[in-house]
Amino acid sequence: MRFWTLPYDRHLTQWLKAVDPSRPSIMVAQEFGGQPHQWQFSRADLLARSWLESLDLAWQPDPRRNPQNPDHYPGATGSDWTNAIADAFDSIRSEIEQLQMLMQDDRDRYMAEIIEQADGSGGYITSFIDTSEARRPWTMELINCGYAIGNIAYFYYKQQFRRVRPSTLCPGLAPPFGPPAHPSFTSGHSFIGHFIALLLLEIPALRQRYGLFAAPYKGSPGNAIDPCLPVTVTISLANPAVVQGNVALNAGDPVFFQTTAGGALPAPIAPGTTYYVIPTGTAGAFQISSSPPNPNTTPTPVSTLGSTQSGVQTLVRNPLAGRREIDSPLLWLAGRIAKNRERLGVHYPSDSSGSRHIAAGIWRALLHDSTPSRIYCSTLNSVLAHATAEWPTKWT
Repeated sequence: MRFWTLPYDRHLTQWLKAVDPSRPSIMVAQEFGGQPHQWQFSRADLLARSWLESLDLAWQPDPRRNPQNPDHYPGATGSDWTNAIADAFDSIRSEIEQLQMLMQDDRDRYMAEIIEQADGSGGYITSFIDTSEARRPWTMELINCGYAIGNIAYFYYKQQFRRVRPSTLCPGLAPPFGPPAHPSFTSGHSFIGHFIALLLLEIPALRQRYGLFAAPYKGSPGNAIDPCLPVTVTISLANPAVVQGNVALNAGDPVFFQTTAGGALPAPIAPGTTYYVIPTGTAGAFQISSSPPNPNTTPTPVSTLGSTQSGVQTLVRNPLAGRREIDSPLLWLAGRIAKNRERLGVHYPSDSSGSRHIAAGIWRALLHDSTPSRIYCSTLNSVLAHATAEWPTKWT
């Protein structure tokens, strides 16, 4: 019942001191767990920071559409809430139908792999990259750091979202073992798989072997994962302001902007502030509103008329945005581990994708963020430097 009833334990860092604080992974857990304000966010903030995508939470009605919520959208009505519930139910039913097909078509063929990964995903990853504790102890400790951070992060979000397992709603899925007694969203296997893959790809030699590859495949080393995936946009100085860029967004999607060092966004747009998309009917062009979407009112677009701007304006996107397969062997493996949990019938597809996105957001905040949003874990940086030294490479 721990993850269904109790909040995050703010004394976690004290409890961890009893686990063997001499281990770097335990120190990393203490450093990470001691900064909850840097990674514990509400539903709205997760969406605004691109740590989640709207499709990841289609199963959950937006609580602000409930007129009985003290923080409801202006003008929210009972019919709005009824429609939100109906839309969420349709999403859940669609996901369960996908799991039924995986149960019928895939489960038996993948069962040996599913069993091996159930409690041994770490060993599965180390076998994939051909390493061991004896040969590369710091690489193994880096993987332990991934588990230490991941177990704290994804269990927190399990407690926040409290999603029931698919077999609770559809007993006919009949998982052959389990399901675990804790909540479904987020998926621990998906989070850990993607997060550890991202940590390992920080090592140049592993990145060259298992990083991003793009066609045509001519034997070139793999590339790094772009930590920010900023989309360059132009913002018109007009009433209303029109944002243009190579990005596909839906009505009401939360976005926030940033600019280059020394640059300035056009007033009143402020960096890091959440805005909401207003479609214009033209691909790649949209307006923005400072107020969340409300089905009963027409959004008021932001005006930048009379303002000035400088620098390059961008939208920050998730490093592992979307649900498509990623052309990286290590991230492919992470996706396969996540999919096997769906084949088993213990996770929804949105559990897998949402965990992938949160893992990428935390990875970026730990290792690639120079803003106040950064999560400082000096021990993780030290472990990563030692692990990198275990993998010599002639390429830069």
